[in-house]
Amino acid sequence: MSEETKIVIALKGNTASVGVQTLGCDPVFARVEGDLPAVLQNIPGLVENARRRWEANQRYPKCETVLSPPTPAPAPSSGQSGHSSRRETATSSLPRMF
Repeated sequence: MSEETKIVIALKGNTASVGVQTLGCDPVFARVEGDLPAVLQNIPGLVENARRRWEANQRYPKCETVLSPPTPAPAPSSGQSGHSSRRETATSSLPRMF
């Protein structure tokens, strides 16, 4: 495991989202309530929890879910061609941006 650890804090109001990551390991995320000084007091514990998790498993488990094939989109009917011309008329009245 790397000696370098990245800590990212996104503070909004009185809630912080904290991410902890190191090279070769998946990030560990936590939500902490409080202002910035309160959040900063929690950082050593969050880093320690992340390191313990990485010692057990550096990566999240691989998804083994069997995905069903996507359903094909329905074929356009002849009545939809009038719909696109209405859209063209509506957008042609807007100022051109680029």
